[in-house]
Amino acid sequence: MSQKSPSSEFSKPTKPTHPKKSANKTIKTPLEIFAEIAHIPHMSFHTQDLFAYICEFAQSCGYEVRTDTAQNIHAKTSVPPRLCFQSHYDMVGVGQADKPLELFRENGFLRAKNSSLGADNGIGVALQLYLMQKASDLEFLFTNNEEVGLLGAKGLELPIDSERIINLDSETFGEIVLGCAGGYDMRIVLELPRDERSYDFTYRITSRGFRGGHSGIDIHKGIKNAIVRLAEFISGITGGICAFEGGEKINSIPVHSCAIIKTNAIIESCEDFLVEKIQTKAPVYAKEPLMAFILGAKNGVRALNGQDVIDSLNISLVKLTSSKVCIDLMGRANTKDLLEKNLADLEALTKQINPNARIQIDDFYPPWERNISGDDDFLASVKKAFGDYPITLCEIHAGLECGILQARLENMGKKNLKILSIGPTILSPHSLDERLDLPAFEKFFGVLESLIENYRI
Repeated sequence: MSQKSPSSEFSKPTKPTHPKKSANKTIKTPLEIFAEIAHIPHMSFHTQDLFAYICEFAQSCGYEVRTDTAQNIHAKTSVPPRLCFQSHYDMVGVGQADKPLELFRENGFLRAKNSSLGADNGIGVALQLYLMQKASDLEFLFTNNEEVGLLGAKGLELPIDSERIINLDSETFGEIVLGCAGGYDMRIVLELPRDERSYDFTYRITSRGFRGGHSGIDIHKGIKNAIVRLAEFISGITGGICAFEGGEKINSIPVHSCAIIKTNAIIESCEDFLVEKIQTKAPVYAKEPLMAFILGAKNGVRALNGQDVIDSLNISLVKLTSSKVCIDLMGRANTKDLLEKNLADLEALTKQINPNARIQIDDFYPPWERNISGDDDFLASVKKAFGDYPITLCEIHAGLECGILQARLENMGKKNLKILSIGPTILSPHSLDERLDLPAFEKFFGVLESLIENYRI
């Protein structure tokens, strides 16, 4: 497929920032840098090559680099910084993300062939590296393994100089995010009893046509969860299961699901599922406990505040091995009380189905609650940088690192720290359909240029 270079529209000269870098060095555009990042596989827990790239890039721009045991990266010069910019450098790898990505343009979007794009949050990283080439009075923080429990932020050991941080992990141009949901990861293991009944037919049922998405910001969009939909499809069929699995990542709405079911009923394919008659001698287990949990867990939006989601649940992964079925879930809520109730409801449902079930909480982080007032000078400077573009102040239903970073840095002595989050428009992150809105990105690029040109402490 013939495509333009991913950076061709963004090679135009931009206004210099203060203080100036050397005019003799060729400045790479943000999309040129992003194309280099996309060529380096950097899924969570496999970020070592991108870690090295970021460190080398920063040092080539004259920045002093420090790192910590969580593989976070801090970069600054001897010039007192006006602002600190922050992004995470790992990505959710769906599809062929373990290989260099093949980028292409389609209808005004940048995408990756057969893979998630990693614009979440690689485009933020690329913008930070771009700014390093232009200015010496900025500070940069790159965090690791955000997508698997905000691990880098939780393990941060690097103090910063700035009193103001701009996180670049938001995904709607024009939104200035001042708070976000907290969340938890839960793993439940249920024991399924054997089904000793006799059946005439065995079917493999496989999902098809599901599109997936981000389990936070996309949870209200009516995207079908392939695991839940499979449970709905087979729950009314008398029979037992030999296999049941589904999902890709803990923080993605599942695309894949598959079950092997034994029954005396005739089952036919439908829009969501391919049904194939097969033969197997695998043992058969009662499906009722698993169906009761999946259909009783209230997957999706649990509560709204007006039009805003403030409480949700995503059934992310299911795997039946012998008689044990392992279920991974992610709960989110924008208040501490809702988050605790969300978790307690799941624990109660589990114990109701099987008092001996194993429940494991792998992660729990509180919501990031807004601490910036409407008349704050820092907020006013960011709003001004958007010029005539419409803006919205909001709190989002997704997990950002801001609250954890604030707590970590306050413990290091930053008592007056303020953080907000902005970003370009990224659609369907954590999925094969992830795409960067290029016109919105060009606007956002201009906003950052304006902010850096005009922001004063």
